[in-house]
Amino acid sequence: MSLLALLAALLAQHARPVKGAQPLLAFYGRMCLSAAKRLNAGDRNSGILAWLVLAAALLVPVALVAALAAAIHPVVLWALEVALLYATLRFFSTTGSLRAIERSLRDGDTSAAASTLGLWRAEPLESDDAATIARHAAEHGLREAHQGTFAPLFWYLVLPGPLGLVLYPLALRAARSWEHLVEGEDRDFGWFAARAFHAIDWIPQHVSAFVFAVAGNFEDALYCWRTQAMQWTRPEEGIVLASGAGALGVKLGEVGAGEPPREDTLASLEGMLWRVLVVWMIVFLLAAALQVA
Repeated sequence: MSLLALLAALLAQHARPVKGAQPLLAFYGRMCLSAAKRLNAGDRNSGILAWLVLAAALLVPVALVAALAAAIHPVVLWALEVALLYATLRFFSTTGSLRAIERSLRDGDTSAAASTLGLWRAEPLESDDAATIARHAAEHGLREAHQGTFAPLFWYLVLPGPLGLVLYPLALRAARSWEHLVEGEDRDFGWFAARAFHAIDWIPQHVSAFVFAVAGNFEDALYCWRTQAMQWTRPEEGIVLASGAGALGVKLGEVGAGEPPREDTLASLEGMLWRVLVVWMIVFLLAAALQVA
């Protein structure tokens, strides 16, 4: 059922892509800001309380709705999971953004490529250099593929029902939304959210890094993963980016191997992400076979 839900959600996204920022992720962001506004006392205890209240406020209703849907009929639960997969996964938005940037770079329109990248990252890129744009696009593509598709799929596979599809993006939003509170007077409030997300993302990071290696240059990916991951500004992201860069055979900042990325790197990255998605579908198929057995 999980594999069928995944296929149905991807087909729905392909037929009717989610336009602009995903409403569900925006809702998580508003919940995070609301929890911080009401519970931030500037210390670690208030940060722990806010994170637990936030998680309970979303996960408990989702669990109850999932239980009710399962009690009505398994197909109702399946439809709920399809809806959450459709609203959560960002695979097509990731590959579509990579394709649009690559097309602009091939046409020599670096301004359009930089604009597309800036909208995608929600952060302007102050450069019209093609190599710089390609590098930042490859970095963000790897990051988005992991955080927007493959890590949520891991938790969807591990946790019952749709809980994993809510837990992972919610923890990510809390960590990022409260990150600016790590410094200054409220520096302790975001401490727990950052560590909770690190724990939740630890296994998915390593799984994504390994599958990137399987889908690309295996030896270079493992070498870059082992020797370069800690050189990245965020070491937890370094695992994914170092392995992805090695798998593509390009240099992304201080991680990776080979030449700096060009526009054709983005096409290679898109192809690798499709292969990774196929690997995940095989994993879901094997999980379904084990359940039947």
